[in-house]
Amino acid sequence: MAFASALLGAATGLRSQLGVASVMVLEEPGLPRVFRHRWNRRLTVAAAAGELVADKLASTPSRLEPPAFTSRLVLGALAAALHARTRNAPWVHAAAIGAGVAAVSARLGHDVRAGFDKHVPDPVVAVAEDGVAIGLAVAGATR
Repeated sequence: MAFASALLGAATGLRSQLGVASVMVLEEPGLPRVFRHRWNRRLTVAAAAGELVADKLASTPSRLEPPAFTSRLVLGALAAALHARTRNAPWVHAAAIGAGVAAVSARLGHDVRAGFDKHVPDPVVAVAEDGVAIGLAVAGATR
C-alpha cells in the first residue's frame, strides 16, 4: 500500500488532478459514493485533461507557489487515502505518504523541467512529464 500511495503522490506532484482522477476512473468497491458518481468522475477527468493543456501555457503559475503547492499536497493525500479505502488498508498512513511524496515530486518535477528547458523546448519537456505523471498515476491506482 505504501508503494501505491507513493506512486499516486508522485503523479499528483507532477499533475495535481491525475492521482484522484486515476483512482476515481476505476470505480473500485470501497470508494466513497460521492467519488463513484458518474458526473463527479467525468468532471474530475475533465479537470485532469484541462490541467494537461493548461500546463503548457506560459501564463500558468508555478506549481511551487502556495495555492498550487498546497492543492498538490491535499490532492496527493486524497488520492492515496481513497486508494487505501478501496484496498481496506489504513488510509491515514496512505494519506501522509501521498502528501509527502507529492511535495517532493512537485519540487523535483519543477527542477528537472527547468534544467531541461535550457536545452529542449518547454512543451516537449512538458509532454514528457505528462507521460511520466500518467504512468505513475495508472501504476499507483492499479496496484
